Amino acid sequence: MSDLPRLPARAELPERPGLPEGLVLDVPGARTPWSGSPARPDPDRFTFGLISDRTGDARPGVFERGVAALNALAPVFAVQVGDLIEGYTEDDAVLAAEWAEIDAMLAPLRMPLFHVAGNHDVANEPSRRQWLDRFGAFHYHFRYRGTLFLVLNTQDPEVPMEPADFARMQERLAAAGGDEELIRQAYEASVDWNGAPAAAGLSEDQLGYAEQVLAEHADARWTFVIMHMPLWQGEGHPAFHRLRKALGDRPYTMFSGHVHNYRGTEIDGRAHIRLGPTGGTWVFGEGDPGNVDHVTLVTMTADGPVVANLALDGIRDADGRPV
Repeated sequence: MSDLPRLPARAELPERPGLPEGLVLDVPGARTPWSGSPARPDPDRFTFGLISDRTGDARPGVFERGVAALNALAPVFAVQVGDLIEGYTEDDAVLAAEWAEIDAMLAPLRMPLFHVAGNHDVANEPSRRQWLDRFGAFHYHFRYRGTLFLVLNTQDPEVPMEPADFARMQERLAAAGGDEELIRQAYEASVDWNGAPAAAGLSEDQLGYAEQVLAEHADARWTFVIMHMPLWQGEGHPAFHRLRKALGDRPYTMFSGHVHNYRGTEIDGRAHIRLGPTGGTWVFGEGDPGNVDHVTLVTMTADGPVVANLALDGIRDADGRPV
């Protein structure tokens, strides 16, 4: 026992190069029980979460598991990318009841949740009015630790489906009779889900707002642009090309939902990420790799964001139980 090296007093312990700032290792000598790349000091490092579409035709219990997953992962805040309620009704009482159901689902959440307007949420004047009564704005921005978040409303104005196409989809949904696979087929056949979203719209006023925000926050170390419909798909929505010009050479990442199918696309070296659902009906067939109910964690580091998608089926709480 007397041959063991003497541990120095705590006051003598040095901070080792490459370890996170403030971490003091109680091991004497040159050799250390750690490996890996040196950590870059980053006092502005933080993690936020994303949770995706619950509707249309929500699968019971899935979104609630997404809320539990966010609580288990404990980001500093989260963003929901739209389509919380089924909507598409002008009945104020029905809309209020649907929002009351969402309030109950979100009540356990232990962090701020920022909201993005989806087509189900703001499909008509009564639903837009209730959205404003609840959240105060359809589009907005905020900064956190030098990072800019620009939240857009791709239903400004809402561009409805052609009446004949909408009628055909409604007929297929009615014929499905609650069968999940037939419902999926009805949605898949309704539009080109991988093309430019024909139902998306960004008004001139909102585009002007986005351009002004981006100009005023040119010093942001990173920019996240978050929307419901993926404007970048296909040849790109005209609004996407305006946004891309306004973003210039700054580092940025775009997130969307809407399609209920995960896909990451790189455009000009920037990540454009279409999230899968958190309870909404899967649009594509069985076996498609983008069919996954998940939440997303984004860790902002000195080198840029690190994105991790966590399937709900793989997340367990501290007791080892599935969320």
